[in-house]
Amino acid sequence: MIPIENPSWAASQGLQPLSTRLRTSRGGLMSPTMFKKMLRGLALLMAVTILAGCTNSKLIIGPLYNRLDDQMRNEFNKMGTFTDAQTQAFEQAVGTFHVWHRQNEMPKYADLLGEIAQSIGQQGATSKADVDSWAASLEVLSKNVRECHPVNYSIDLIQSLSDKQIDAIERRFKAERLKNREKYGSQTKEERVERRLKNMVKWSGRLGLDFTTAQKAILRDSLTQQVSLRKEYYALSEEWNNYLFFLARNQENPAYDAALQKHISRLWTLLEKAHPEEWHAIRDLWRETTYTLIGTFSRDQRTVTRQWLSKMAKTVKGISRDKPSFKVNPDAGDGCLVAATN
Repeated sequence: MIPIENPSWAASQGLQPLSTRLRTSRGGLMSPTMFKKMLRGLALLMAVTILAGCTNSKLIIGPLYNRLDDQMRNEFNKMGTFTDAQTQAFEQAVGTFHVWHRQNEMPKYADLLGEIAQSIGQQGATSKADVDSWAASLEVLSKNVRECHPVNYSIDLIQSLSDKQIDAIERRFKAERLKNREKYGSQTKEERVERRLKNMVKWSGRLGLDFTTAQKAILRDSLTQQVSLRKEYYALSEEWNNYLFFLARNQENPAYDAALQKHISRLWTLLEKAHPEEWHAIRDLWRETTYTLIGTFSRDQRTVTRQWLSKMAKTVKGISRDKPSFKVNPDAGDGCLVAATN
């Protein structure tokens, strides 16, 4: 990950360096689970449409995407009680992020969806290199979101939190971690495989893509081969959480900004850096699985997939052109700005 404090990268993204921002609130204190919840909001253009009946209609997806910032605000407010100044600062960061994501990133999603649709629609047109390229593009888009996420503007807010606020947030984190572990920790590997396969089949079916018995077997085989890093992630995230609160409480540290920024940047690659061999093996496994699965598609499956993805691409492009109501202050340093076009 390129640190947000990197001058050349920050300048290219239209960012104000952290060191030039006034010490007023810019975001919120969050755990790995909190980060994941807020980032899941960005899957609105895909996952939430599935939950809405797998529609790719702008009439449905548009309002859902427009409420992305509300979802992020709700997650923030669940963390505890904040002052008006802290809440307003987070509002500014989220609004700036949402405008950037709509105008800067959504067109890229649309282009990628269109490219995938065109390839899948033709028998034998999709190569392993194509799948690798799509996966690499998705990784870049994910990286963009992580680097421009409001959390990267949370340092000043964290330093403004009282001990009482920090204690309340930490208690919530611990309760949430315990709940998640109780929910999933008792499942056997076989149960996890069947649950995930069932979900894959269900959601693809809502797209009109019904997997054959042989295709389900391909997915089941890959799910079975995948090495679980759940326990490793639990341990890493707990360590990350504990050190986050240690840093947050040490508000007299002269290097407070730099220490927190460095720690926050670690979150995005906890597993990748601690278990690189397993992490890359999982990534390569699913790239290979995707390529193999596409190769088994029938003519009808290709047609259905191409049509759905093509319409989704048009919908996402349309949403990107909608004028946001939030007014970005380009000089406030609240987040990434939309790239200038010639």
